[in-house]
Amino acid sequence: MAAFNEDLVFKALYETFPDPVIIIDAERVIRSANNAALRQFGYPAEEFIDRSVRLIYANDAEYEKRLRNRAARVDETAARTSNYLYVRRDGSTFSGHLRTTPLLDDQGAELALIGIIRDVSDLTEAVGERQKASNMLNAALEAMPEGFAIFDRQERLVVYNRAYQAICGPAGAALKPGITAEEILLLARQGGHYPDALPGTREGDEWIASRLRDFRHPDGRPKIYRYADDRWLRVENIKAKDGNTVVARVDVTDLKRAELALERQRQELEHKNEALGQFTATVSHDLKAPLRHISMFSEMIEDDLAAGSQAELAENARHLRDSVKRMNRVIDSLLDYAQIAHRITHWTEVRLTDIVAETLTILAGDIQDAQATFEVGDLPEVEGDPELLRRLVQNLIGNAIKYRHTDRQPVICIHGGVADQIVELVVEDNGIGIDPRFSTRIFEVFQRLHKDETVYGGTGIGLALAKRIAESHDGSIRLDTTFREGARFIVLLPRRLRKAN
Repeated sequence: MAAFNEDLVFKALYETFPDPVIIIDAERVIRSANNAALRQFGYPAEEFIDRSVRLIYANDAEYEKRLRNRAARVDETAARTSNYLYVRRDGSTFSGHLRTTPLLDDQGAELALIGIIRDVSDLTEAVGERQKASNMLNAALEAMPEGFAIFDRQERLVVYNRAYQAICGPAGAALKPGITAEEILLLARQGGHYPDALPGTREGDEWIASRLRDFRHPDGRPKIYRYADDRWLRVENIKAKDGNTVVARVDVTDLKRAELALERQRQELEHKNEALGQFTATVSHDLKAPLRHISMFSEMIEDDLAAGSQAELAENARHLRDSVKRMNRVIDSLLDYAQIAHRITHWTEVRLTDIVAETLTILAGDIQDAQATFEVGDLPEVEGDPELLRRLVQNLIGNAIKYRHTDRQPVICIHGGVADQIVELVVEDNGIGIDPRFSTRIFEVFQRLHKDETVYGGTGIGLALAKRIAESHDGSIRLDTTFREGARFIVLLPRRLRKAN
């Protein structure tokens, strides 16, 4: 049997190895190259051997990178791998994965360096394409105005865009891959980001629990939530097949505001329709009453004239005039009521102290006749229509004077204040008072608790007018049913009017 020849075996392996193998000496000169190396770089052996290894690097930067890596080796005997851009004889380039192994003498000095180069162009191109696609995806995510994020099966944040970070409010600065959905919700809540989930409240705990349930078990229906920066967001959670959760946040503030405005208009229209039905029936009754009297006394006068009798002519004529006056008062009251819009469009800063002072001047004659005394406290300022507010105050003070006790001097107290941007105006008297059972009815048109106009005159529209004025300012008026020493009316008005109205 022929002796085993290691040199022949090494040569066979060297020549048939599929990847380029190059051996360089300590001067970085190519001393040997296998067939795969010659084919890869496109050189014949005589043009490749004994050339500087700089020949195979695409540019100086690549060659210098190789030299730096070589100089930085810690273990001179360790195999090292790096990727470089190489150039062929025809000028074309390819990415190569280099693995080097030093050849050492008996004393450990380096004699040469064996380098194996594997063409990884396809892999590098694929990686580049993936990176390009990733960059395009990231750019698209950042360009989206909607908030977008992905959470893994453990509810940990994986990826998100800037819009999502901004939507998270106080929690935005803490966002990073690995933070959980629950941690984000709690941080945002702690920062006051959710007006419906105030910290330390049971309602807030339930709100957070509801959000987490929808995140973990989405039902496919988007939810709309209110945020502290006066925005409304549509929140949509989608469970992917791999168990990850995709979340989207869309700003629907304009749409929600329009929806709320439409709902307010619907409620106002419904309120107006109900009031119109009641108003029509009441007006019909109150207008027909004086008309019936006019018709009746006209017929009586006509009968007296036909009979040549004048004994009751003057009395019937007086009743006729009274009925006409009554009808005029009703019509004037209706015009006053109809002219008050449900929403005002012109407003200014109004000092209620000035409004009360003007009203007392207007009612000076009635005040003197009743010998009424007034106690007026400090009153706040409010935005509103000064003429309408004066009419409201005049109705309340006028009623306090009118419905006085016959056995005691009327004392009328007017005071107010501001709490949570709501102005309170209180007018109270020591008069005959109002039965609490009629606390709602008294604000209806033409509703009079005292039918005898010879005792307490009026058409029964004053408080209805006051209520309409208060509501036109986004406010309210009510009778304090706990007050027993007379009547106390409380008017609540917003300190600032909503300009949208």
